[in-house]
Amino acid sequence: MTSADITGARLPWEAADPYEFYEARRAEGSVVWDEAAQAWLILSYDAARQVLGGTGWTSDPFANALAQASSDAVSREFSRRSMLFADGADHRRLRGSVRDVFTRSFIENLGSGVESIADDLIGHPPTGREFDFMADIALPLPIAVVSAWLDLDAEAAHLLREVSPVIIRMLGTLADPDEMAAGATASARLMAQFLPTAADRRVHPGDDLLSFLAGDPDLSLDEVVMTAILIAVAGHETTANLLGAAMVTLLTPGGDGTRIADRIDAADPAVITELLRLDAPVQSTVRTAIEPHELDGVEIAAGESTLVVIAAANRDPAVFEEPDRFRLDRTAPAPLSFGYGAHYCLGGALAALEISIALPKILARQPVLHGAVRWRDTPAIRGPLVVPMVFGG
Repeated sequence: MTSADITGARLPWEAADPYEFYEARRAEGSVVWDEAAQAWLILSYDAARQVLGGTGWTSDPFANALAQASSDAVSREFSRRSMLFADGADHRRLRGSVRDVFTRSFIENLGSGVESIADDLIGHPPTGREFDFMADIALPLPIAVVSAWLDLDAEAAHLLREVSPVIIRMLGTLADPDEMAAGATASARLMAQFLPTAADRRVHPGDDLLSFLAGDPDLSLDEVVMTAILIAVAGHETTANLLGAAMVTLLTPGGDGTRIADRIDAADPAVITELLRLDAPVQSTVRTAIEPHELDGVEIAAGESTLVVIAAANRDPAVFEEPDRFRLDRTAPAPLSFGYGAHYCLGGALAALEISIALPKILARQPVLHGAVRWRDTPAIRGPLVVPMVFGG
């Protein structure tokens, strides 16, 4: 995930297909004011990169007027301790604590463990019997991976799965006081669960990510736990949402009656890149100006917020030819699905590894969609809630 995966209000689009709304707003300009969000919508690829990669912006969610008005002390404290919302030297310190464990070689060493988990989960649903892909595969896979990496016991792993959706709803609808209160409570439950374990591993370290974090003398114990929670929640939700959306994209018949799944090599890395571009798990992210800016001829004053609509930037027709089509022959720049600049998602390589291992195994079982897909209604976080499926082999 990228920094500040929030929006100030529920915007008027359909959960199943927000892209018509993005295109309608882009017809007005690449940078347009949205009254509901009280923010500038950033809808072009170039403008999005300027904001995400530029200086003079803050990731602090409570710099947004709507979020600030609906926040409470617990939510603000949650934000203050999270790398997700930090800037400058504080962000570099928190990010530096985990940067070394997110190298490509380190991630690739996790491959055998991911293989084993994927084989078990994907091999379990009986042929010909309907099941919910999200509940039975998409969510359990990354939760099992991150739980093993952090060496969580069964109780902590169960709590992680229970409360993560509540935290994600808070991040997806920050202007809703009820969602914020529920998310803050869920975060506090995870903090209480993780703190004693982190304290023990600071004294008696093991060969796991939580021990690695706890051994960093530059991090307080609260920061160790907040970083572990961020990795656990954001990591598994991003992968699960991407897997679920991928199934819908690949298995839905097109106008000619054929499915993308039947004409691709699931092991081709370009497949994952294009799936990320078409349906980014994080649809938008907030940045608030701390100094005046000009974007595409629009003046943005200090104190005004922008909603960088990553999903719209990824379908910018000025950059991506036939932006709504799945194409593997693209030579355009990389999509912004894992962010850009200082807050580029550290866990992107792990998510890509999990998808690259799972996708060929799933398609080998000849999956078929078997009923109506239900989608999240959070504007900033996109993914299916339910994907009914049947394996044919």
